[in-house]
Amino acid sequence: MTKKFKVKDPYFLEAKKKGYRARSAFKLLEIQNKFKLIKEGQTIVDLGSAPGSFLQVISEIVGPKGRAIGIDLQEMEPLDMANVILIQGDIFQTNALVDFFQKNGFGNVDVVTSDLAPKTSGIKDLDQGRSVELTEQAFLISTKILKEGGHFVGKVFQGEDLDILMGKMKPFFKSIVCFKPKACRQCSFETYIVAKSFKPGKIRA
Repeated sequence: MTKKFKVKDPYFLEAKKKGYRARSAFKLLEIQNKFKLIKEGQTIVDLGSAPGSFLQVISEIVGPKGRAIGIDLQEMEPLDMANVILIQGDIFQTNALVDFFQKNGFGNVDVVTSDLAPKTSGIKDLDQGRSVELTEQAFLISTKILKEGGHFVGKVFQGEDLDILMGKMKPFFKSIVCFKPKACRQCSFETYIVAKSFKPGKIRA
């Protein structure tokens, strides 16, 4: 007889207890507790939203007067939250996304979050390069839709390309750091770029 497998991951168990769709909710909560990026009443865009745990956290923080806009390539199961808007779209179709925002009256937003991650191959350098590509695209989108003074948070795999990406981002924010929440698995080489106080520059033009 096989023994029943017991999940020992405390973040997984806590996520299930609190109704979050994934343990990644606690990564964003930890980032928010440290950096205070998201405020009540704001409009936040989350890229790579599926399965929706970041949106759940964002929705709770911004409250009924705020908006949590989730964008993902795959269709997401709806969230029972009135302030959540789900958009199925390709983040690499930058102009189409920006046009969609303008035509639907979303305007520029306060914060862009990204938990995008590639399908991993097990080859560290390849996976890291793909992760940087996704996060750089998320950064590019943020330069098109962020308000002046807005913030960006993006997951990325650590490696030699990370410094290059941060160098590209640095001119557009007053501060930029890497932060690895405790909720990240110890064996993971993911971290989060936290870029504060956006300064509109030549990319937006």
